[in-house]
Formats: sequence, C-alpha cells, structure tokens
Amino acid sequence: MDIVEFSIERIQSLYENTVDYNLSDSGVHPYTLRELLDAEQINQLLDVELGYGWTNGGVELRQSISKLYKDKNADNVIVTNGSAEANFVLVMGMLNPGDELVVIVPNYLQIWGWAKALNVKVVEVPLREELGWLPDMDELKDAITPNTKMISYCSPNNPTGSVLPQETLEQIVDLARAQGIYVHADEVYKGSELDGNEGPSIADLYEKGIATNGLSKAMALPGLRVGWLAGPKDVIDRAWHCKDYTSITTSSVSEFAANIVVQPQKRSEILERSRTILNQNVATLDEWIKQNSENYSCQLPQAGGMAFVRYSMNINSTDLVHRMRTERSIMLLPGDCYGMDGYIRIGVGAPSDHLKAGLAQLHEFTRGLND
Repeated sequence: MDIVEFSIERIQSLYENTVDYNLSDSGVHPYTLRELLDAEQINQLLDVELGYGWTNGGVELRQSISKLYKDKNADNVIVTNGSAEANFVLVMGMLNPGDELVVIVPNYLQIWGWAKALNVKVVEVPLREELGWLPDMDELKDAITPNTKMISYCSPNNPTGSVLPQETLEQIVDLARAQGIYVHADEVYKGSELDGNEGPSIADLYEKGIATNGLSKAMALPGLRVGWLAGPKDVIDRAWHCKDYTSITTSSVSEFAANIVVQPQKRSEILERSRTILNQNVATLDEWIKQNSENYSCQLPQAGGMAFVRYSMNINSTDLVHRMRTERSIMLLPGDCYGMDGYIRIGVGAPSDHLKAGLAQLHEFTRGLND
C-alpha cells in the first residue's frame, strides 16, 4: 500500500518539542487533570479499574455524547482513540476502491490521504479566499458524479478558521440528498466560535450526515485521546466493525474524565475558557498583522486555534518555516502541508505571553530576512 506522508503530523512530531516558541498547534492550551477535576472526581478516578471497556465506548459515555445531538442515542455514537481514529475507521468502513470522495480543501487531510491509499478517487473542491474561505457551490455541484460516495469538509476549518454558515451547510445537504450521498464533517473545532454562536452539526442537519468530534481542539484536552463519530446507526456499526481491528477500546481513565467534561455545564465552562483565550490572542495577532502588513496579511479566523496567514516574501513556505525554526526557535506550519505555498499557519491557542513572545521573534526574523 502506498501511503502519502501525512506532512502536517510529521513536521510537528519532528520539531514542535524542540523549539522555544511552538506556534504550530491548532488547539487551545490544554488543562491539567488538577485544573479539570475537583477533589472528589480525582478521588473517584483513583478507583477506576484499568481493564477493558466496551469496544465501541462505554454505554454511559456514548449516551452522554449522543445528547450533544438531536434525536440520537448511544447506538448513533462510537467512541475512539482521538478524532483521528474516528476518521480512520470511517474511511475503512465506508469507502472502497473505485468510490469517489469529494473533499473541500484546505482540510486536515487525514481522510484525504487515507482514502487515496485505498485507491478511492479523491476530488478536491477549494475554499475560495475571495469568498471568505467558503466554497463556490457551483464548483461543488460540478464535482459530484454518479460514483460520489461522500462529501467531506472541516468546519470550523483547519487551517483558515472559517466557519461554513448554516445556509451553505443546507446547500451542501441539498446537493447530497439529491444524489443519496453521505456528508461527513470534521467538527473538532465546533464550540470555539469566537462570537459564541455554536453552529449546527451535520449529524443534525442530514439523515446521512456523519460528524467527527472529540476533546482535543475546542475542548483543550488532547491528552485524553477521546474522539467519536456520530451518525446513522449503519455507519456507526461499520466503524465499530473496523475498530475491533485497531485499538479495541479507549482508556478507562480517559472515558471517566470524558464523561464528566461532555456534560452540559462542564462543556460550557470549558468552551468559555477556550473562547476567552482565542479572542484575546486573535486580537493580539490582528495587531501584529497590522504592524507587519508589508509582509503578512490574514482573514482573521472565526473559530479554532489557528490563523492562515499569507506572506509576501519570495521563499517557499517549508523553507521559510525551517529557517524560522533554526534561526529563531519558532515553530509554525507551512502552507505546503496543505498544498498551499505562500501561507503559514500560526497557532493562536497558546498562553498569551507565549504567543506575544513568539510573534516578537517572528517580527525580528522577518526584519532580518528583508535586510
């Protein structure tokens, strides 16, 4: 099997822990267990048996997650080891060689890469910067053929931070429903909308809608490694069939904590913290962009822990990021990872002092590059 390198993850795994200023992350600065749980919950955690659980996720946790959606129950949810495994078992369960998958890009590209490895034909439809990083619906319509099995998008979007409005989502659903096509949405940044207006899930808008979500990004808990799929029972059953071949179960410790944080009050508390951090940091980035407008420009994110910044220097984005890393100990993500040279992704979910210090180093680097 020929698997394309997952460059987003590879470059981060190689370098993000080797620099002084890691601005490559796309999530919100994580909690510690002490910050997340109260004393009673921590004491309960110590009594959790470290055995195997349900291979599709504990019943109580699946029931709790299902309440995040309309008209769903535990059978409409499978719990996975991070949202990455959710995407993996979705592709394995739903797509076959010869199927066509329409992917709205830029995107996290995990599904894009794994589908290609399975000899699925991947058709790309771009988000248009001139449209506010939204798709041209005529282009999406033209990409659909009789062989199209699924449409996949990421909203709030990685890397642009754009959010597909409900009107656009409904147009996507109309196109899919007319052809009997599944629609998949990566929704791991859902709830981090800077204006506090959390958008609808595709799992609620469409009977053949499938949502990937988890605790890693908007919820600021990547270390728990808890993700899930929510959607039609037949899709969830196929994913479960595949999960029996992968990680078997999720961690009993992580499931205990996850069931606490997906409860409405705690989830609301966590998302409020995320939005506070992001709003403060996006304002910081906005001011920095204005001060460095001769070299950088950006349509500021509406959600999520990152901004997709265009630069004007005559240098390849991967080369630029490696120079920043070696010369100033700053880690960013190059647009090359998304097939979009001329951009860099800057994380805005870090503590504010860390972001400010990293941006100061980036300013000094740029000034030296232009001297």
